[in-house]
Amino acid sequence: MAPPSRRPRSPPALMEELVEEILLRIPPAEPAHLFRAALVCKPWRRILSDPGFLRRYRALHRAPPLLGYFHNNHPNFPGPIPPFVSTTAASPVSPLLTFDRSGLSWAHAVDCRHGRVLIEATGGLIVWDPIAGDQKKLSVPKYPRTYSTGAVLCAVDGCDHLDCHAGAFLVVYCGTEQADYQYKTWVTMYSSEAGVWSSMISIDVDYYVDPRPALIIGNALYFSFQYGVSLLKYDLRGHELSMIDSPCVMGSVAMELDDGELGFVAVLDHCIYMWSWQAHANNGIGRWEQHMVMELKTLLPRSDKQRPEVVGLIEGTYTIFISDEAGVFTLDIKSRKVKKVGKRENYDRILPYMSFYTPRY
Repeated sequence: MAPPSRRPRSPPALMEELVEEILLRIPPAEPAHLFRAALVCKPWRRILSDPGFLRRYRALHRAPPLLGYFHNNHPNFPGPIPPFVSTTAASPVSPLLTFDRSGLSWAHAVDCRHGRVLIEATGGLIVWDPIAGDQKKLSVPKYPRTYSTGAVLCAVDGCDHLDCHAGAFLVVYCGTEQADYQYKTWVTMYSSEAGVWSSMISIDVDYYVDPRPALIIGNALYFSFQYGVSLLKYDLRGHELSMIDSPCVMGSVAMELDDGELGFVAVLDHCIYMWSWQAHANNGIGRWEQHMVMELKTLLPRSDKQRPEVVGLIEGTYTIFISDEAGVFTLDIKSRKVKKVGKRENYDRILPYMSFYTPRY
């Protein structure tokens, strides 16, 4: 007589603490499909909705991952919203499509930082949090301008920028007035806490401000000028303006170097060139020194049709975006790691979107 069959025992449930340690190690660069798997398990769902767990998760992984990038090259895109290109296997696309287009005949992305996107649109500026879906419309001071650009940044003192979506923010708006071949560039700053724009300050220049994204290093913002001939430095605390000549290389992008110094990076003859600004050299006048040269021959596909060009960077890192005939690539200059993140387009600038994303139940 055969022994009675027995149902196999179910494996013992993992302790909640162990589950939490597993969830903490989910790579932040591929958030959506892994986190959504927790929908089938209520204990996992409870952990993922716990603010304490989310703080631990962000503190462990530190740098918010690249979820994708915005750009303004959208001739076939339906509507005025700047398109978003995902760079992860399961980017949270749905929240990024919550931009309210009502009443707007046009809109384009100007800057992207600390989880927010600055959009210039019909009637003024919009500060948009794509993950939360929040939008705040700002009326722009009626200063004369022929060209303009701007920057958005977190205004919370001591913030680590791991999750500053709901905090106070600043918007710096910069414009150039052109009259009879004379150029004057002004800057004003908006504080979400005060709800007002600061007084305007200005400086006489020889060119107009370029729409390339601004760079922040410490307490200073740097705006580029036409043809990359110079930079405008805006002191956020002192509310002062000054000019810095650039290496005068077309297609170059300002960046921060390891020691907090100002740098520039560009592609010339299939090589990456980098310069560093020596502020105290040349009897205090300062000068640019070549910092590095790196060949691209073994890193990117060779193309004679389109010259590779730096079209953006991940601020605070050595990762740049390069566009050429084969597509759009990220290149970590230090590790020499290359990743294709988009198809070939005639990009003049792209705005990387960095943020932690966890589903809201």
